[in-house]
This record gives sequence, C-alpha cells and structure tokens, in this order.
Amino acid sequence: MTPRSAGGLLTRRAFLRAGSAAMGAGLITVAGAGQASGSYAAPLLARGNPLDELRAMLKGPLLLPGDPFYDAAYEPANGRYRDIRPMAIALCADERDIVTCVQWSNRNGVPPVVRGGGHSYAGYSTTHGLLVNIGSLNTVRVDTRTGLAVTGGAALNADLFRATADSALFLPGGTCLGVGVGGLTLGGGIGYNTHWAGLTSDHLRASRIVVASGDVLDIDDTDNSDLFWACRGGAGGSFGINTSFTFELAQAPQANVGYYRFDWRGADAAGAVLSTFHTILQHAPAGLNAVVMAQATPVGPGGPREAIAVMSRGQYIGPIGELRELVAPLLTAATPSRTTLTELPFWDMQRIWVSLEGEQHSFGDISRYAPAPVPDSVIGKFVDLLVACPSRSAAANGSIWSLGWIGGDVVNSFGRTDTAYVHRNMLTLLRPTTVWEDDAPPSVGEGLIAWTDDVVAAMAPYVSAESYQNFPNRRITDWQSAYYAENFDRLVDVKTRYDVDNLFNNAQSIPSRGPQPAPARVPVVVG
Repeated sequence: MTPRSAGGLLTRRAFLRAGSAAMGAGLITVAGAGQASGSYAAPLLARGNPLDELRAMLKGPLLLPGDPFYDAAYEPANGRYRDIRPMAIALCADERDIVTCVQWSNRNGVPPVVRGGGHSYAGYSTTHGLLVNIGSLNTVRVDTRTGLAVTGGAALNADLFRATADSALFLPGGTCLGVGVGGLTLGGGIGYNTHWAGLTSDHLRASRIVVASGDVLDIDDTDNSDLFWACRGGAGGSFGINTSFTFELAQAPQANVGYYRFDWRGADAAGAVLSTFHTILQHAPAGLNAVVMAQATPVGPGGPREAIAVMSRGQYIGPIGELRELVAPLLTAATPSRTTLTELPFWDMQRIWVSLEGEQHSFGDISRYAPAPVPDSVIGKFVDLLVACPSRSAAANGSIWSLGWIGGDVVNSFGRTDTAYVHRNMLTLLRPTTVWEDDAPPSVGEGLIAWTDDVVAAMAPYVSAESYQNFPNRRITDWQSAYYAENFDRLVDVKTRYDVDNLFNNAQSIPSRGPQPAPARVPVVVG
C-alpha cells in the first residue's frame, strides 16, 4: 500500500524502495516510539510500548517520527497546522486495520483521527495522537444498470472523476481533485452542479462506518437511520470512520451546456458586478450554476483601486440563448476586459471546473450563508476592504467569493431538518478567502486573518449566522449554531448513542452528553 500525502500519492516504487532501506537501517522499529510527539507518548511508554502491539496487529505499516514517509504521510493541506505531528500514523490496508486502530485507541486512551484526503480547512485531520490514514480505501465501483456508485472511504474526487468521466452518470460534488469524496459528503458537498443536481450528501444512499465500540455498521434510511441522518451533513470526525459510501448518481446532460466567463478590473467593477450577480440569483433557474470572485492583486500604476481582479463564471444546463439573456446584466454592470460565452459538451465543462492542487500554502476562510442580496452599502465595504487588503501578492492575498450555486429549488426540496445539512433556503455563500506561503513572516498571516474578520463583521448584520461546515474555521466560536443550527441537539443525541465517551473528537466535533443514568425504578405497591 502506498501512503497518501496531502499533495497526492507517493509512488509505490518509491515507498517500497524507502521501506526496504528503512528496514535495513532499523528505522521502523520499537525504538522509534521514543520520538513520538505530543502529550500521549509519555503515558504510553510508561506502560511498556503499546505501539508494538498495534504494529503487530496491523496489515499496513505503522509510521513513527523519523521513519521514511512519516513527513509526507502526516503533512496536512493547510500549512497552518503542519506543526501538529502525530505520535504514530497507521497506514491502514483495509477496514479490519481501521477496526484494530479504534479498538487499540479505546484500550490506550489515545483518540484516533482519520485522514482521507487531508483537506480539513481547520486542520481536523491532524493530531498529536494516532493518525488513522485510510488512503488505501480509494476504490470506486459504478453500476450502470442501477445507477449506483460505491466508493471507498478515502476515494478522492479524482478517483470518482476518472470512474465516471464521459459516461451518462455523474455525482455532483467538489472541484478539487485531491479532496476526499467522504469528507465532502459528510459535510454536505457543494460545487458547480449543486444548483441543478443537488448536494453530494443528498445523493448518499448508504455507508459503512466503524464506530467507537469498534463495531462496523451498515447505515441507510432503514438500518441505523439516525446515524445515517447525521452522516448527511454532520461533518466528519464525530461519529466514527466511514469506510464506504453508496451514491445514487445523476444523469449527465446529453446535449451541450452553456459556459461563460467574464473578467473585469478595478474597484468600481467589483462593486457593480457583485451587486448585479446577487440580483440575478434571486430569479435564476436551477440550470444556472455560477460564482463571482474579486481579488486584491499587486498594486500597479493605477493604484490599489485599480488592482482588483474580478471574475464571474458558470455553466447553464440549457440553450446558450437563455444563458446569454440570464448573464446580460453582468455585461452592462461594468465593461469587461474579457468575455467568453460558448457551448460545450457536459464533460468538457467538468474538466474546466476540476483542478489539481498547486503548491502547499496556508489559508483561512470563513463563510456565511446569505438568504437575500446584501445591501450595496455592504458591498461597498467589501470593495474598500479589498482596496486596503494588507497583502496582495500572487502568493499572499485576500479575495471575496459569492458561491451562487448553494440554493435553489433542487437544494430546497429537502427541509432544514430532513438531513443534518441545515442550510436550505439560502441565496448564496459569501466567502472571504485568504492565502499565504507557509514560510511567510507571522505578520502576513495575522494581517490576512484580521482582514477576514473585518469582512465577516461588515456582512454580519445582513446575512444569516450560518457557516458551511466543510469550510470550518477555529475562529468561529458559535460553531454549534453556525454549522448545524436547529439540528445540533439531535446530532448530540446521535453522538451520545454511538460514542458516549467522545472517542472521536476535535475542537469543533459534535460532543456527547456522556453516560446517561439508568432510569429510576418505580416501586410496585401491592395491595
């Protein structure tokens, strides 16, 4: 088995070559346990070395600090959390290895943290304890007769894309090929096909999950239905480790679909385009799936107001003439520097949306759902903040996105409590996004994080207090209501039933109520 890194797969040949060298040098040995990081190492070593026991029971390798590929296997996608190093990484070969890790964690008091794609925005696939890497569970099986796809718990968007590309079936999902389908699904799953085809989690029909007891449960609308409900929007890291997912695929359009991309420059264009875009969304048919983005760029001769790049792009499941009419207001809101409006086969369009990961970097997004257009005065504040963005290089900058494909009749066909994903009846998702290099001075990240806070504060009175749980951020202190709103209490009930001792946990995981007292006995009075 080849371990996954945050940037993809290490080659099997390189892994075997390094593994052989390590065995010869004695690196993958019990002695390595003395280098385990975090607060769990000392208590474990005081009881002998339970890591020996774990290694002996696993089919896959157990990596310790100093072992070959340890660094590649632990490295998270978000560089902000690269200093959180696990005491050990179990490269699970199969579901049985995952059960072994959960049972070992129970015996030794070490919380297991699962790593599939490794893309948790808030670093929740990092730990000082045991990192359970399930990257080998990346199979995808598509049954064209039933229209169902069964994926392994760590299948990536890339794996699913390869399995369905150019076929009559597809799963609406995300755009980053390196992201895990499981993590995407557990938190909802949005992308460029959501507006017309629904959330990824709305297509989930069944799953298998290793719960805190070490039992493997099949879950669907009939079996363990409460846990199945929680896995459709309750996010990962709370209820167990999902080892497979069964999806009902959607029919891919056979006719060509419409594509547009318009680009503008400058602060005035940013304000006008954002405002117009939100007006369009109010009456947009399900077939329109579009976004707007405005980004601070390096300042040139025109000054900081000119140094804002603005872009809107999207697809339309319908005739090109209808798309042209829908987006015409964007072209009159401001004069674009570049326009593209064309028809493409559906799968050619999907190849435009998907992207490979670039260089690793640090980032910090906070999202807010907007049920209605925000006032022009607020958009003006957004533009002023872009003008004043503290970093605006290619590698460190701030941008503001409006993701206009998160609402509409298809998404809203589910009620807010029908699944754990609560954010129905919304117009768009506003998302201030910041990126900076991992080795940038601390002041760069601190300045951009403060900038994000200012953007969120500007929109706060005019948007809902809800945030997308797949864009988690540790600075969201009211995450219980922001991610889950009225579904939170039910999620706690599910957690208490399947993980009463809170084995699976992170700073924003669903908590357990703890062991519940037995009901008091009512004395029976005779006579």
